[in-house]
Amino acid sequence: MATDYDEGDTAELYQKAKNTLPVYQVDTFSLLRLVGDVSGKKVLDIACGEGHFTRLLRQAGAAKAVGLDISRRMIELARQHEARQPLGIEYVVSDASTVVSPPENFDIVACTYLMVYARSRAELARMCAGLASRVRPGGRFVTINVNPNVYHYEPQPDYRKYGFEMRLADQAYEGAPIDFTVLVGDSGLHIENYYLPIEAYRSGLEAAGFIDVAVHQPVIPPDAVVAHEPGFWDELVERPVFSLIDCVKA
Repeated sequence: MATDYDEGDTAELYQKAKNTLPVYQVDTFSLLRLVGDVSGKKVLDIACGEGHFTRLLRQAGAAKAVGLDISRRMIELARQHEARQPLGIEYVVSDASTVVSPPENFDIVACTYLMVYARSRAELARMCAGLASRVRPGGRFVTINVNPNVYHYEPQPDYRKYGFEMRLADQAYEGAPIDFTVLVGDSGLHIENYYLPIEAYRSGLEAAGFIDVAVHQPVIPPDAVVAHEPGFWDELVERPVFSLIDCVKA
């Protein structure tokens, strides 16, 4: 069953995990690096959660930063942070799969772990259409997702030292669950994502009007390398649990 971030203390646990666990050092650095210079740009952070990445984009020089999430509790936490430390960020509760009309004109639309909630190509197509309606022609879409290759690693990696565990079905099929337990709180935070091959993501984005679709691997930030013993990150580098995609709106 898909994770409900409005249930119980799920949103708060995710917020804590984002700020404490090693794996999130890597995904944040990798996504910021791929997004690149945002100075003077209008940026939309989709699936923004409690605003972790949205704030970084604004602090990096975005002229306008908007965070969007389907979870009311996540947006509530983001707005609370904005009230304490104002950056001029707007946070919106909305479904990213909704096609907006008239289309929006963001220079960059970024998102973290959104497309992995699509259980079928039809769901993915709706999601990609909603994303495309928010990017101006010539603008970029950049995302980080669970790496579909996790279903093909032999043996399955042990990711616990990075702050999470992963469980898979016996074999890969479209819509197969990718179950994570994020090691935060007394019993951990359980997140269910779904498998689709990388070709499905590429096809879905291209059908929605994106071009130059490229896949990238994560990069370990230099400060995270020196903060841990030699070899600490080897498993994550050799069998990355996530990958990144960027493309341009035609």
